[in-house]
Amino acid sequence: MRFFGKNLKTKYGKADGGYTLVELVVSMALTAILATAVASIMFPIVSIFMDMQKLSRAQMVADTVTDALRKECAAAYVTGVADIKLINLSEQASVSTEGEGLTPVVAAGVQENMVMSNTTGNALVFRLNEGYAEILYWNTGVSTADYGEVLANNAKNPATSAANSKALTSRAVYRLFPNGTEMITEDKDMPAATRPGYLHYGYYETTMLHTTEQEKEILVFSPVKAYDYTNPFSVNAYNGFTISVSFSDLTFENRKTGTSTVSDKRPVYVIATVNVYEGSYEKQSTDTLICSRQAVLCFAEDNRRDKETE
Repeated sequence: MRFFGKNLKTKYGKADGGYTLVELVVSMALTAILATAVASIMFPIVSIFMDMQKLSRAQMVADTVTDALRKECAAAYVTGVADIKLINLSEQASVSTEGEGLTPVVAAGVQENMVMSNTTGNALVFRLNEGYAEILYWNTGVSTADYGEVLANNAKNPATSAANSKALTSRAVYRLFPNGTEMITEDKDMPAATRPGYLHYGYYETTMLHTTEQEKEILVFSPVKAYDYTNPFSVNAYNGFTISVSFSDLTFENRKTGTSTVSDKRPVYVIATVNVYEGSYEKQSTDTLICSRQAVLCFAEDNRRDKETE
């Protein structure tokens, strides 16, 4: 071995010329074996970590959705048996060539059972007050027709006329379509926040219908005009997940002791099942199901209303 211009001898008197080919091959083989062993140990650990991280994010989405559902239902205006409705909406329910959006479908669903609601459904409709109703649903997106309907209804409302155009910018439907809808021609071109697979709220003006049950008159709300649609979360909140929500076990109780007539019942709670899937709405299946949540959504009775009517 040469060091500072001199040949250094080993203790056997031979110069050290470096590693031999055999030594290099052996060292490379040992390195490969060690790397394979490390990789075989690390890969499942990394995979488990990624799966746990994905599950944690999915659980956060599920918890956020259930908390939002509880909050909305707590604000329901429950005065009697007909103030809560469960209906089923198809995937095409939001598509309308006449700009009517979901309103006819929702109205038909609400009126299908004028007094006692179905006990299951994929959309929950309830009264917000004497003149308005809200719908919670996931399986239909907010379409350009829905956008146009809200725009038209706002234009007809003196409170949101052209003279007060600033009020329009705060409406949620405009945030769903921040750049307008002129360039949107197909559902696949719609902003992600408007597609099915996310939780949506729909807001409707209502009219009251009168029906008689067991010789007692009952008021039933019927949606007549959509005035807003919104997604309560930003797209980023879903973290690449989509959801489905189903409602079941809508339960009623007797408002007065000693009576079991339909007109004296009121809805108390409904069970919501929230499933979180990985990927797009179109690919929801048991293979992409990450986690599931069930929550009891309670409806608070409006005591002031009861005192006025009793």
